[in-house]
Amino acid sequence: MDAADPPQRFESEMSQHQRNLVDLCLEEGQYEAAIEALAQLRSPHHKPSAAHIRQLLFMALYSPSDTRVHVDLSASPSKRQKKSYLLPSPAASLASQQLLVSFAITNTPAAVIRALRPTDAAPEDDNECFVATESLCISRCKSCWQVLVDGFLNHQQIYGAAPSRKGKRRDTGGHGSFGDLSTMSDLRAPVGDTAWPVLEWLLLIFERDEDESGVSPRHSPLLLEQLGMPSRRDTDAPLAVIVYCYEQSDPRRRIFGSRLLNLLINLSSTTHLDFPLLVASVFNRLSSSSLDDIPSLLANLKQSAAVSKFKIAVYQKYFNDSTGTATQVSVRPRPQARAQTKGSPVKARNAAQPVSLANKYRAPCSADVLRLVEGTTTTPASLGLKIKFELLVSYNAFQMEAPPAERDQEWAELLHNGIITKTLDAAFGRKGGAGESGPYRDLLDIVLNLADHEAGF
Repeated sequence: MDAADPPQRFESEMSQHQRNLVDLCLEEGQYEAAIEALAQLRSPHHKPSAAHIRQLLFMALYSPSDTRVHVDLSASPSKRQKKSYLLPSPAASLASQQLLVSFAITNTPAAVIRALRPTDAAPEDDNECFVATESLCISRCKSCWQVLVDGFLNHQQIYGAAPSRKGKRRDTGGHGSFGDLSTMSDLRAPVGDTAWPVLEWLLLIFERDEDESGVSPRHSPLLLEQLGMPSRRDTDAPLAVIVYCYEQSDPRRRIFGSRLLNLLINLSSTTHLDFPLLVASVFNRLSSSSLDDIPSLLANLKQSAAVSKFKIAVYQKYFNDSTGTATQVSVRPRPQARAQTKGSPVKARNAAQPVSLANKYRAPCSADVLRLVEGTTTTPASLGLKIKFELLVSYNAFQMEAPPAERDQEWAELLHNGIITKTLDAAFGRKGGAGESGPYRDLLDIVLNLADHEAGF
C-alpha cells in the first residue's frame, strides 16, 4: 500500500467497461459527454485512471491561444476541419477543471495525482484519440510544476513527438526530454493564465495528503515526491510559483502562494527538506523581488508552531543580514544523549521503535531574540520596527504552540518577572508613547500580558 494512502481505505480501478464508456465519447470528440460520464462514475471506491486524469488536465489547461495544438495549415482541408472539431471547447475546459476538483475531494490524494507522480514507466493507454495523444506531453514532465508554466502546451509541440507507448521506458535525452521541458520555466511565467485552477487543484491534493497521511511531523509525502530525488531536493520551481502568486493583484491568487509556502514549511519540519536552506531561499527570493515588506507577505500563513519557527528564522536572518552579524539561522540542535563511558552497559535500541522524522533545528533562545530586538539595523526605521514587532509576536506564539521540549523556559520567566519591559522600552519606547513605535509597543504589551496569563503565572 502506498504510504500516502489512508490505511483503512481501498480504491479499486474503474472497470474496463466503465473506461470504455468514457473513451468512446473522447474518440468522437464529445468531450463534455465524456466528462459527464466520468462525473457519474465518480466514487470513493473506484479511482479514476491515470490516463483520464491526464486527459482532464490537458483539457483544463487548453486555451484557444495554444496555437501549436491548432490545425496544421499544410494539412488537407478535410484533416484541418476534423482537427478543429476535436479541439476542446471552453465549456469542456471549465468542466474538466471542475471535475478534477471533484475527484480531489472524493478520492484519495495519491489516486488523483498519480498521472503526475514521477515514474520512469511509459503511460499505459490504449486510446489513440486526439486528446489521449496530445495529453501524453504531461507524462514527460518530471514534476507537476512544469504543467503550470505559461505556454506548456505550446512548448511540448515544439520539442517533438509524444513518448513511446507500452513496454518502453521514456527517453530522457533529445527532443521532448525532461531537460527540454525544464528550460521552459526559465523563460516563461511559472503559472499560465489557464493553469491557476490546476494550481488550486494541486494545493487541495497536497493539503488533503497532509491531513490523511498520518505522518509526523505533519507534511505531504506527495508534495515531497515533486521536489526531486532524496539526494537533492529542489525547491526552485515551487518557490518561483510562490513569488509569482505574491506578485498578483488578485487576493485569491496571493493566497495560493501562502498555501504553497505553508506546505513547504511543514515539509521543512522533517528531515526530508533542509530547514535553513528553505529559510535562506525564501528570504533571498522575497528580498530580491519587487514585493511588499516580508511581514505582510507572511501574514496569511496558517498559524502553527512550524510556521512560527519559520517566521522567527526569516526575521532572524533579516536582522543578521542588516547588521552584518554572522549568526546562522536556527542552528541550536536538539539535546543529544551523552556518549557512554568505556565499560558502561549499552542499552540496546528497540528495533521496532520508529525513527523520528523531525529535524534537529530549534528556535533561538530568548536571550538571542532580545539582542536582535534591542539592536540597530541599517534598514528604514518603519520596516525595522515592524519586523521587531513580528519577531516578538512570532516567538511568543511559538512558545505557546510548540511541544514542551522545544520551549524556552526563560521566556516565561521574562514575561512573568517583567524583565522584557526593558527590551520593549529600548526598542519601542515607553508604554503609551507617541510616534510610529507607540502602537507597536501598546499592542505588544497586550499580547505579552495575555501570554503571561495563559502560561499560568
